[in-house]
Amino acid sequence: MADVIGLRKNGNLVYVDRGSHLKRVVGAVGADVLSYEFLPWVHNVQDEDATGTDPEGFFTTVVEAGTGTSEMDQSNSIGILAQLVTAANENDGISLQLIGPQFEFTSNQPLVYMGIELDIDSITNSDLFVGLAVEDTALLGGVADGCYIHSLDGVTTSIGNTEKSSTPTASSSLGTLSDNTFHFLEFYFDGTSVYFYLDGAGEQINTANIPDDTVLMPSIEFLAGSAVARTCDIRQWRYFQIGRT
Repeated sequence: MADVIGLRKNGNLVYVDRGSHLKRVVGAVGADVLSYEFLPWVHNVQDEDATGTDPEGFFTTVVEAGTGTSEMDQSNSIGILAQLVTAANENDGISLQLIGPQFEFTSNQPLVYMGIELDIDSITNSDLFVGLAVEDTALLGGVADGCYIHSLDGVTTSIGNTEKSSTPTASSSLGTLSDNTFHFLEFYFDGTSVYFYLDGAGEQINTANIPDDTVLMPSIEFLAGSAVARTCDIRQWRYFQIGRT
């Protein structure tokens, strides 16, 4: 159950969910706050009956070797912001990277947060990448710089990663993901370390290869892990940063 409280951070007001853990940021107000929350109407995500239209405001890459369309759709289900859909061939899917604002991990950023709540229909038959990264058309193929969580086909685990100059540091497993179940994936940077979470637990801490020399974009990639179309429902997705330089 949510229990939101406000905390001061470098003169800014940060709202955290005490009912989960104090690193789950749900809002922030202040002169140094940079924030992004995914809202489908802002990005003009197509209605459920339309196909083949990329959402506005993203660098978008799709792979559609198999039958069907890889895209982001609206959903008529209550509480679902959008659905990622793949075409029906292994490694078919969609990659989205927000065109500004851009986030960074430096000594001037005492807080960077990402949280996404999502539901995948088949964990062992899907690949997922979500977090912050430099521009890349194949995020799961390896990015030069980023802070992200990934899950690969064939397994049910999620891994937190920090990566600088193509040198990654991976956390241990954050825990087990389940089919057709909403999970909350998060990371929190406190100016020194990155903390990764699955469903508010399984804390893993990375201190190496934090990408502190480049700006990064909110990013997500979802691919089919077999020759069957897959879906990923998004219920919420948000980023916060304190410090703009």
